[in-house]
Amino acid sequence: MKKNTYQLFTIQLIFFVFLVMTIALTHALVHAAPLQMPVSASSGSTKSLSVQLDVESAKYTLFGPSPTAKNGPSENPVVSVRGAKLTHSKPAASQSANHLLVGPTLRVRPGDKLNILFRNNLNYEKSAGDASHSTTNPHGFDVINLHTHGLHVSPSSPSDNVLLNIFPKKTPKEPLNECYAEFGKENCVTEKFAYAYKIPVNHPSGTYWYHAHKHGAVAMHLANGIAGALIIEDPVHGLESLAAVQKAREQIILLQEVAYGGNYPDNTGSGTEKDPYRIDCMSVYGNQNGCAFGGQKPPAPGITNNELSVNGQFQPSITMSTNEAQLWRVINGSIGNVVPMCLMPVNQPNDKTATASPAAYVLAADGVPVQNPNAGKNDLPVLLTNPVVKPTDGAGVLNNELLFLAAGQRLDLMVKAPSTPGTYALYDGVDQSGNAIPRDQICQASTYVQLTPILTVNVEVSTSEIAYNTDVPTQQALNRLTAPVTITAAESPELPTQGAVFGFTNSEFAPIDGGASVINARVFNPIRSQRDLALKQVDLWSAQSAVGTHMFHIHINSFQLVSRGQVKYSFPIWRDTLLVETQSDKEGNAEIGDIVQFLQKPLDYTGSLVMHCHNVFHEDNGMMELVKILPPVSIHKPSHKRDAGSHSSR
Repeated sequence: MKKNTYQLFTIQLIFFVFLVMTIALTHALVHAAPLQMPVSASSGSTKSLSVQLDVESAKYTLFGPSPTAKNGPSENPVVSVRGAKLTHSKPAASQSANHLLVGPTLRVRPGDKLNILFRNNLNYEKSAGDASHSTTNPHGFDVINLHTHGLHVSPSSPSDNVLLNIFPKKTPKEPLNECYAEFGKENCVTEKFAYAYKIPVNHPSGTYWYHAHKHGAVAMHLANGIAGALIIEDPVHGLESLAAVQKAREQIILLQEVAYGGNYPDNTGSGTEKDPYRIDCMSVYGNQNGCAFGGQKPPAPGITNNELSVNGQFQPSITMSTNEAQLWRVINGSIGNVVPMCLMPVNQPNDKTATASPAAYVLAADGVPVQNPNAGKNDLPVLLTNPVVKPTDGAGVLNNELLFLAAGQRLDLMVKAPSTPGTYALYDGVDQSGNAIPRDQICQASTYVQLTPILTVNVEVSTSEIAYNTDVPTQQALNRLTAPVTITAAESPELPTQGAVFGFTNSEFAPIDGGASVINARVFNPIRSQRDLALKQVDLWSAQSAVGTHMFHIHINSFQLVSRGQVKYSFPIWRDTLLVETQSDKEGNAEIGDIVQFLQKPLDYTGSLVMHCHNVFHEDNGMMELVKILPPVSIHKPSHKRDAGSHSSR
């Protein structure tokens, strides 16, 4: 009798504790701070936007619950970073949250001119690898440049030239001379650079982004939040011409991994205003040999952050009214995360289907409106559903393609709230140990009970008399928007003409790093082209992973997906960044990479650009290629004349 009473008491106690924890968690999520929007600068109807962005050392507060609460502040940790800040713009920027650790949102239209004066206000530091030059070892953390990710613009200066190196003002001559020898004198400057971009008149509208792209320091600069949304708005032939988009509330959602460290052996880095966390080589890369730069091995932080933030905020919330449809512009600006774009009901672990969750309709992927030629008159856009573990048809492959948002990728979504109130959350694709969640457990509410959300969504009954948008545009409306011209089967080569296999070498190749990250067994070489492509020539690409998860990204020209493994996509999807995964074999003891095939036709611009893995840890470790786009005749009739890097515009 006593045993049964004790068991009953124990069960009741466990239930009470679970109930209290559930109520506390629900209360915390429901009352999470609202998501703040970055400061925004727009060309409007002026046909030109000019901004100045300054990169300088500063302290920022990351608003929200601290992921390192056990060893620091429980709320609003302070971090010392190399931050990018909008100092002025013409036309004037809107009054918004310029204090956030995120770059300003830049908005331009097709045919516009975009001018960015990018200033390096950092100090030259040998201990930050600023005197180093390497293709495999992270270095040069105070050297910057700028990449307009996904834009179809010239790859040559003063446009999207990522071979440029902007050093601090007081950089000694020796590292500059080394830069001259490696990249050419024209690509090595100090203090500032005036970028000028001409947006083509027929550029697709959608969400793009910009970030620093100095090879060897890309992960460091993303960890510092040097990134922002870059939106192409087209009120005539783009998303902004759709009535539902015009009426919808817009959310900019830039996912970031601010990889700070704290609790160093010298008792520094406690996350307070007087003693902020800091971002250094060890907190980002964690390689004491690689982070020494000829001196003593640096100390390792006692704690590091790897939780994702949104617009410089931890666990913010978005409020939606029942049945409301909002425009979400989602950018994965993390170092190398893959985020499944499903919103899970909070505190409903037995709801495995989550049918009441907000519905996410895909308007555009990587800045290009999704166009389904098979859509009926009243069909809605592609609706994201739970992942298909082993796709056997085009619909399953397409769903997974759009559901899993890899680092570098973007989605323009119309998110529609359910008709009943509730609390929902977006989660990362890894568990508490940092391991990838198995595909058959993703988007199942029970999987995330113990995990920390990236973002919460509170659906409430509106008490306002002001009307809000409930409409979602039809797929046929999307089909009428500006998009790249479809590459036909008749234009496609029968067999792949370009191939990229991502993998790693042993320590003999790059001993200081324990090995290098490679494409086709080669590391990045800035001295000479590693791949030549021809303007207006269609190539069939084949990309594969030898081991690990990678994100294929090529600059300037998007590409059209054909197939993943043995399965073809339901209709053409355009991307500039592509998830390339591995999977276990039937015995579960080996990894075999899916072969992904896609078509690409370089247009308008010749010159040098790069292709790389957008897990930028891998890029900094060598997983990048120098690619040259040649005039149509040059690839067939080699010329002995020096290529001046000229380009043709639309």
